[in-house]
Amino acid sequence: MEVQVETISPRDGMLEDGKKFDSSRDRNKPFKFMLGKQEVIRAWEEGVAQMSVGQRAKLTISPDYAYGTTGHPGIIPPHATLIFDMELMKLE
Repeated sequence: MEVQVETISPRDGMLEDGKKFDSSRDRNKPFKFMLGKQEVIRAWEEGVAQMSVGQRAKLTISPDYAYGTTGHPGIIPPHATLIFDMELMKLE
């Protein structure tokens, strides 16, 4: 099942220190992915699967459910806790 997700606040995807690293709103294009295909971090797979269309959620994600000990070089440091403000816009 494909889902369409839009991050919804000026903070969108950010680190605990408030540094924004991603925003579908800045790109003016919702993010799409397939549930169950491991295209996104574990927290998104599990969190979005519990949401209803139109629902907004703030996900605070521990490193174990995000990028772990390696991070995402140049964007997300190792052991980073991530915060996402999200809205599930569509299911297909």
